[in-house]
Amino acid sequence: MYISAHISYDGKSAEIDFPVSDDLLNDILTESKMPTDTTLPFFVEDIHYPSELSTLSAKDINLDELNFLAKRLNSFTDDELEQFYVAAEHENFKTLKELINLTYNLDKFTVIKDVSDMAKVGRAYTLNTEGSVPADSRYDAKYAEIGRKLLGSGRGIFTEHGLLFVENKPMDAVYDGRVLPGFAYKDFIVNVDLTYKGRCESLFLPESMLAIDKAVRRLGAASIEDCECTYEFENPNYGRFAVKFEDILDNEGIGGLNALAYQFYTYGVDTEKLDAAIEMTGVTSSKNIITLINYLDDLELITDIDKYDFAGVGRYYLDQSTDLEISPDLLDFFDFEKFGEYIAEEHSGHFTSCGFLYYDGANYMSEIENALEDESSGMHLGGM
Repeated sequence: MYISAHISYDGKSAEIDFPVSDDLLNDILTESKMPTDTTLPFFVEDIHYPSELSTLSAKDINLDELNFLAKRLNSFTDDELEQFYVAAEHENFKTLKELINLTYNLDKFTVIKDVSDMAKVGRAYTLNTEGSVPADSRYDAKYAEIGRKLLGSGRGIFTEHGLLFVENKPMDAVYDGRVLPGFAYKDFIVNVDLTYKGRCESLFLPESMLAIDKAVRRLGAASIEDCECTYEFENPNYGRFAVKFEDILDNEGIGGLNALAYQFYTYGVDTEKLDAAIEMTGVTSSKNIITLINYLDDLELITDIDKYDFAGVGRYYLDQSTDLEISPDLLDFFDFEKFGEYIAEEHSGHFTSCGFLYYDGANYMSEIENALEDESSGMHLGGM
């Protein structure tokens, strides 16, 4: 789902498909010789798609609001979109604030398209208004009764998409017309809340600096330094780094955490190997952790091994090596423990809580050591 709109400002115009990234929107406005300040009122010449949002045509709008609405609608199923359009038409919503708030209040509006099965009617109504229903068919009689009462209530409003039932309750004003609600439109690594004078916006990192700056301005702050940044949530896939992420936010600010989140988001990071490398080196800064990410392919982690099991290190290294080979007849006489100790010494290997980590690149461990910035006196990779 997207919104295709013809936008203009002071005689200049552009065709824009929403949702769009803040950086790309900025580029489109620049190329079209329109202002890049999206807080200015831009004019909607026409909404090409979807036709159900044509009520936004011939109006001044906030581009960030339109972009946010498109993100919300893009996350909907086809049934939810239909439900949204039916409710918007019934309520005669014409502003972006109303439409954004409607996306958070679909439980107030139930559309029943098939009235031939009372149990299905009851289930559909309960699922929309309460959020869940049991899958067990033994409850069919209960939901059939709910369906019959609903259809017999006289509350149904005929629409071209089916019967609309509107709950007698106020809509939740999630969007106040200024600060956009927290909404993770794309995958993210960490969630940070920005707070300023009682107002709060959620950032789902990594995010562009332009998007962060927009959030700061919506809060009414002059700069991000004026805001309180609170670590809220991390992607469960990176739960092992929660403390590290929070420490980076506290010590370096959102810029450092955002840079690190970008690395996690962009590259397929072996989190267990990285955790071992961080433990072995003792680094804490976002810049040094990013350096380790860039060198992860030069490191090898043996996970299924007991601490100080040098014989296990020797066997693993021999199994993985394409240069070394021992006759099966000699394996019983080979000193794997001594060989493992040799590998640890020659490859700067260390036992960590994640397993045994050692250098397995084309050069030397010093290449990584020299790339790391000194965070404390005498710190260097392999020196712990």
